[in-house]
Amino acid sequence: MKLAEEKKLKDIPSKFDSNEILQIVHSSVSGGHKIYFTILKSISHSDDRELSEWLSISEKTFRNHKTTDKVTKPSLREHAIMLISLFKHGIEIFGNQDKFKKWLKTENFYFGQKSPTTFIDTASGIKFIDDRLTGIEYGDNV
Repeated sequence: MKLAEEKKLKDIPSKFDSNEILQIVHSSVSGGHKIYFTILKSISHSDDRELSEWLSISEKTFRNHKTTDKVTKPSLREHAIMLISLFKHGIEIFGNQDKFKKWLKTENFYFGQKSPTTFIDTASGIKFIDDRLTGIEYGDNV
């Protein structure tokens, strides 16, 4: 990860905080939003196809956002930042990306016998997953 990406990553909270995320979304300068997509790809160890599904955009659109200084809609930027925050929290709980991703893709009682990734394409779904991570952090079963 490049130095600029590491600096931006530090600014994103690892515990879901709507106020902080909104501040980041609306303080971003015009253009230069690609950094959030490159950070998301790096921290998640996911391919473009998977990330584009999570963000509800085409793979081509994801690649464009990742490689150009195209201005990104605030809702898409927010979704990417929320996913970064979720991964930061998950990595803290599980120790690394691979263990967290395994948990994300495993059916779970708390998610109605579905995998948490079923809910990752919406803001409320990400919050739901993050709440489960907080539960795990404080001793709930995985």
